Amino acid sequence: MKTWGVALVVLLAVALGVTAYVVSRPDGDSTTDEMAERIATRISYPVRPDGNAYARSALEGDTDPEHFAVLEIVDSPTTDPQKAHAGLLFRIHHPGISRDDQPWRLWDVDPVTACYRAGFTYYGVTDGGPDRVRCPADASPITPPPAQRTGVPENYLEAFKTILAALPPTPAQDEVLAALRAKLPPVPVDEQTKLPWAEPRLDTFVKDGNVGVVAAGGGSCLNGVRLADGTVAAWYPPRVQTQPGEFGCSGESALRLHGTPPPK
Repeated sequence: MKTWGVALVVLLAVALGVTAYVVSRPDGDSTTDEMAERIATRISYPVRPDGNAYARSALEGDTDPEHFAVLEIVDSPTTDPQKAHAGLLFRIHHPGISRDDQPWRLWDVDPVTACYRAGFTYYGVTDGGPDRVRCPADASPITPPPAQRTGVPENYLEAFKTILAALPPTPAQDEVLAALRAKLPPVPVDEQTKLPWAEPRLDTFVKDGNVGVVAAGGGSCLNGVRLADGTVAAWYPPRVQTQPGEFGCSGESALRLHGTPPPK
Protein backbone atom coordinates (compact mmCIF):
# COMPACT_ATOMS: atom_id res chain seq x y z
CA MET A 1 0.00 0.00 0.00
CA LYS A 2 1.28 3.42 -0.85
CA THR A 3 2.37 5.77 1.91
CA TRP A 4 -0.54 8.12 1.33
CA GLY A 5 -2.91 5.18 1.60
CA VAL A 6 -1.48 4.13 4.98
CA ALA A 7 -1.74 7.70 6.25
CA LEU A 8 -5.36 7.91 5.13
CA VAL A 9 -6.22 4.69 6.96
CA VAL A 10 -4.54 5.95 10.14
CA LEU A 11 -6.34 9.29 9.98
CA LEU A 12 -9.65 7.55 9.36
CA ALA A 13 -9.09 5.25 12.35
CA VAL A 14 -8.24 8.20 14.59
CA ALA A 15 -11.28 10.11 13.40
CA LEU A 16 -13.53 7.14 14.01
CA GLY A 17 -12.03 6.67 17.48
CA VAL A 18 -12.58 10.30 18.41
CA THR A 19 -16.12 10.17 17.07
CA ALA A 20 -16.88 7.00 19.01
CA TYR A 21 -15.49 8.58 22.20
CA VAL A 22 -17.55 11.72 21.75
CA VAL A 23 -20.69 9.75 20.97
CA SER A 24 -20.27 7.29 23.86
CA ARG A 25 -19.14 9.73 26.56
CA PRO A 26 -21.89 10.68 29.05
CA ASP A 27 -23.41 14.15 28.75
CA GLY A 28 -21.72 16.98 30.61
CA ASP A 29 -19.04 19.61 30.16
CA SER A 30 -16.26 21.34 32.08
CA THR A 31 -18.79 23.55 33.88
CA THR A 32 -20.86 20.64 35.22
CA ASP A 33 -17.64 18.77 36.03
CA GLU A 34 -16.47 21.68 38.19
CA MET A 35 -19.87 21.99 39.86
CA ALA A 36 -19.90 18.27 40.67
CA GLU A 37 -16.40 18.43 42.13
CA ARG A 38 -17.29 21.42 44.32
CA ILE A 39 -20.39 19.68 45.68
CA ALA A 40 -18.58 16.40 46.38
CA THR A 41 -15.67 18.18 48.07
CA ARG A 42 -17.98 20.35 50.19
CA ILE A 43 -19.94 17.43 51.61
CA SER A 44 -16.99 15.06 52.08
CA TYR A 45 -15.95 16.58 55.42
CA PRO A 46 -16.74 16.12 58.20
CA VAL A 47 -17.20 12.37 57.77
CA ARG A 48 -20.90 11.55 57.80
CA PRO A 49 -22.53 8.41 59.21
CA ASP A 50 -24.41 7.28 56.10
CA GLY A 51 -25.55 8.09 52.57
CA ASN A 52 -28.63 9.97 53.77
CA ALA A 53 -26.40 12.39 55.68
CA TYR A 54 -24.30 13.07 52.57
CA ALA A 55 -27.49 13.58 50.53
CA ARG A 56 -28.93 16.03 53.07
CA SER A 57 -25.70 18.01 52.99
CA ALA A 58 -25.60 18.01 49.17
CA LEU A 59 -29.14 19.38 48.98
CA GLU A 60 -28.51 22.24 51.41
CA GLY A 61 -28.95 25.59 49.70
CA ASP A 62 -30.51 24.27 46.48
CA THR A 63 -33.73 22.32 46.80
CA ASP A 64 -34.92 22.92 43.22
CA PRO A 65 -34.74 19.44 41.60
CA GLU A 66 -34.49 21.05 38.16
CA HIS A 67 -31.02 22.40 39.05
CA PHE A 68 -29.74 19.66 41.36
CA ALA A 69 -31.13 16.31 42.41
CA VAL A 70 -29.95 13.21 44.24
CA LEU A 71 -31.00 10.13 42.26
CA GLU A 72 -29.47 7.31 44.28
CA ILE A 73 -28.14 6.82 47.83
CA VAL A 74 -25.83 3.90 48.60
CA ASP A 75 -24.54 2.62 51.94
CA SER A 76 -21.61 0.19 52.05
CA PRO A 77 -20.66 -0.22 55.73
CA THR A 78 -16.95 -0.88 56.19
CA THR A 79 -14.30 -0.50 58.86
CA ASP A 80 -11.60 0.22 56.26
CA PRO A 81 -11.08 4.02 56.22
CA GLN A 82 -9.82 3.87 52.62
CA LYS A 83 -12.95 2.19 51.27
CA ALA A 84 -16.16 4.03 50.42
CA HIS A 85 -18.78 3.64 53.13
CA ALA A 86 -21.41 5.70 51.31
CA GLY A 87 -22.11 6.98 47.81
CA LEU A 88 -24.39 9.25 45.82
CA LEU A 89 -25.60 9.47 42.24
CA PHE A 90 -26.64 13.05 41.54
CA ARG A 91 -27.79 15.12 38.59
CA ILE A 92 -26.76 18.67 37.69
CA HIS A 93 -28.53 20.92 35.19
CA HIS A 94 -26.72 23.93 33.77
CA PRO A 95 -29.20 26.23 31.98
CA GLY A 96 -26.63 27.59 29.54
CA ILE A 97 -26.27 31.19 28.37
CA SER A 98 -27.71 32.89 25.31
CA ARG A 99 -26.85 36.23 23.79
CA ASP A 100 -30.16 37.53 25.12
CA ASP A 101 -28.99 36.79 28.68
CA GLN A 102 -25.60 38.44 28.24
CA PRO A 103 -25.47 40.61 25.07
CA TRP A 104 -21.70 41.01 25.28
CA ARG A 105 -21.12 37.29 24.58
CA LEU A 106 -20.28 36.35 20.98
CA TRP A 107 -21.66 32.81 21.29
CA ASP A 108 -24.34 30.80 23.05
CA VAL A 109 -23.77 28.10 25.66
CA ASP A 110 -26.30 25.31 25.31
CA PRO A 111 -28.08 23.88 28.36
CA VAL A 112 -26.64 20.60 29.63
CA THR A 113 -27.77 17.97 32.10
CA ALA A 114 -25.13 15.65 33.55
CA CYS A 115 -25.03 12.90 36.15
CA TYR A 116 -22.19 12.00 38.51
CA ARG A 117 -21.41 9.17 40.89
CA ALA A 118 -19.28 9.87 43.97
CA GLY A 119 -18.12 7.57 46.76
CA PHE A 120 -17.00 8.79 50.17
CA THR A 121 -14.31 7.33 52.41
CA TYR A 122 -13.08 8.47 55.79
CA TYR A 123 -10.61 10.72 53.93
CA GLY A 124 -13.07 12.27 51.47
CA VAL A 125 -14.19 11.61 47.89
CA THR A 126 -12.81 8.43 46.35
CA ASP A 127 -9.89 8.88 43.98
CA GLY A 128 -10.91 10.20 40.59
CA GLY A 129 -14.43 11.06 41.70
CA PRO A 130 -16.97 12.26 41.11
CA ASP A 131 -17.25 10.30 37.85
CA ARG A 132 -19.46 11.45 35.02
CA VAL A 133 -21.99 8.73 34.16
CA ARG A 134 -25.08 8.36 32.01
CA CYS A 135 -28.25 9.63 33.63
CA PRO A 136 -30.67 6.78 34.35
CA ALA A 137 -33.83 6.92 32.27
CA ASP A 138 -36.88 8.22 34.14
CA ALA A 139 -34.92 8.63 37.40
CA SER A 140 -36.81 10.53 40.09
CA PRO A 141 -35.18 12.85 42.66
CA ILE A 142 -34.78 11.38 46.16
CA THR A 143 -35.47 13.36 49.29
CA PRO A 144 -33.54 11.80 52.20
CA PRO A 145 -35.39 11.49 55.50
CA PRO A 146 -34.68 14.18 58.10
CA ALA A 147 -31.96 13.43 60.63
CA GLN A 148 -32.81 12.44 64.17
CA ARG A 149 -31.50 14.89 66.71
CA THR A 150 -28.74 13.48 68.86
CA GLY A 151 -27.75 14.44 72.39
CA VAL A 152 -28.54 13.76 76.04
CA PRO A 153 -31.90 15.20 77.20
CA GLU A 154 -31.62 17.75 80.02
CA ASN A 155 -33.83 15.75 82.39
CA TYR A 156 -31.43 12.78 82.30
CA LEU A 157 -29.13 14.42 84.85
CA GLU A 158 -31.65 14.47 87.71
CA ALA A 159 -33.01 11.09 86.59
CA PHE A 160 -29.50 9.61 86.92
CA LYS A 161 -29.36 10.73 90.56
CA THR A 162 -32.79 9.29 91.36
CA ILE A 163 -32.16 5.96 89.65
CA LEU A 164 -28.70 5.50 91.18
CA ALA A 165 -29.94 6.33 94.66
CA ALA A 166 -32.69 3.69 94.38
CA LEU A 167 -30.33 0.84 93.40
CA PRO A 168 -29.83 -2.05 95.85
CA PRO A 169 -26.58 -2.07 97.88
CA THR A 170 -24.71 -4.48 95.59
CA PRO A 171 -26.35 -4.43 92.17
CA ALA A 172 -25.13 -6.46 89.22
CA GLN A 173 -24.06 -4.62 86.08
CA ASP A 174 -27.03 -5.94 84.05
CA GLU A 175 -29.34 -4.86 86.87
CA VAL A 176 -28.06 -1.28 86.69
CA LEU A 177 -28.48 -1.14 82.91
CA ALA A 178 -32.01 -2.55 83.18
CA ALA A 179 -32.92 0.10 85.78
CA LEU A 180 -31.69 2.89 83.51
CA ARG A 181 -33.63 1.61 80.51
CA ALA A 182 -36.80 1.19 82.54
CA LYS A 183 -36.75 4.45 84.50
CA LEU A 184 -35.10 7.09 82.31
CA PRO A 185 -37.58 9.60 80.84
CA PRO A 186 -38.61 9.10 77.21
CA VAL A 187 -36.53 11.03 74.70
CA PRO A 188 -38.19 14.26 73.52
CA VAL A 189 -39.59 14.88 70.04
CA ASP A 190 -37.81 17.38 67.81
CA GLU A 191 -40.23 20.23 67.09
CA GLN A 192 -38.86 20.76 63.57
CA THR A 193 -38.65 17.19 62.24
CA LYS A 194 -41.37 15.72 64.51
CA LEU A 195 -39.02 12.78 65.09
CA PRO A 196 -37.97 11.51 68.52
CA TRP A 197 -34.35 12.07 69.44
CA ALA A 198 -31.96 9.21 68.85
CA GLU A 199 -31.68 7.11 72.00
CA PRO A 200 -28.45 8.01 73.86
CA ARG A 201 -25.91 5.22 74.29
CA LEU A 202 -25.95 3.81 77.83
CA ASP A 203 -23.08 2.07 79.59
CA THR A 204 -22.58 0.80 83.14
CA PHE A 205 -19.74 -0.54 85.27
CA VAL A 206 -19.81 -2.08 88.76
CA LYS A 207 -16.81 -2.82 90.98
CA ASP A 208 -16.52 -3.31 94.76
CA GLY A 209 -19.98 -1.84 95.32
CA ASN A 210 -19.20 1.27 93.22
CA VAL A 211 -21.43 1.96 90.22
CA GLY A 212 -20.57 4.10 87.20
CA VAL A 213 -23.00 4.97 84.40
CA VAL A 214 -22.98 7.18 81.30
CA ALA A 215 -25.41 8.41 78.66
CA ALA A 216 -23.73 9.57 75.46
CA GLY A 217 -25.03 11.25 72.32
CA GLY A 218 -24.33 14.18 70.03
CA GLY A 219 -20.87 14.71 71.53
CA SER A 220 -22.24 14.93 75.10
CA CYS A 221 -21.31 12.47 77.85
CA LEU A 222 -23.41 12.50 81.02
CA ASN A 223 -21.63 10.74 83.91
CA GLY A 224 -23.15 9.30 87.05
CA VAL A 225 -21.83 7.37 90.05
CA ARG A 226 -23.18 5.68 93.16
CA LEU A 227 -20.25 4.87 95.44
CA ALA A 228 -20.11 2.11 98.04
CA ASP A 229 -20.39 4.73 100.81
CA GLY A 230 -23.73 5.93 99.36
CA THR A 231 -22.43 9.02 97.55
CA VAL A 232 -24.50 9.80 94.43
CA ALA A 233 -23.45 12.29 91.76
CA ALA A 234 -24.23 13.14 88.13
CA TRP A 235 -22.35 15.67 85.99
CA TYR A 236 -21.00 16.52 82.53
CA PRO A 237 -17.19 16.33 82.45
CA PRO A 238 -15.35 18.66 80.06
CA ARG A 239 -15.15 17.13 76.58
CA VAL A 240 -11.37 17.20 76.74
CA GLN A 241 -11.60 14.48 79.42
CA THR A 242 -14.09 12.24 77.61
CA GLN A 243 -12.66 12.31 74.09
CA PRO A 244 -10.90 9.24 72.64
CA GLY A 245 -7.32 9.00 73.87
CA GLU A 246 -8.23 10.52 77.24
CA PHE A 247 -10.61 8.98 79.81
CA GLY A 248 -13.30 8.27 77.23
CA CYS A 249 -17.02 7.93 77.88
CA SER A 250 -17.95 4.70 79.68
CA GLY A 251 -19.27 3.49 83.00
CA GLU A 252 -15.72 2.67 84.08
CA SER A 253 -14.43 6.12 83.09
CA ALA A 254 -17.23 7.73 85.13
CA LEU A 255 -15.82 6.11 88.28
CA ARG A 256 -12.30 7.19 87.33
CA LEU A 257 -13.42 10.76 86.58
CA HIS A 258 -15.35 11.22 89.82
CA GLY A 259 -13.17 13.42 91.97
CA THR A 260 -10.74 14.09 89.10
CA PRO A 261 -10.50 17.87 88.67
CA PRO A 262 -10.91 19.17 85.13
CA PRO A 263 -7.78 20.45 83.38
CA LYS A 264 -7.03 24.14 83.79
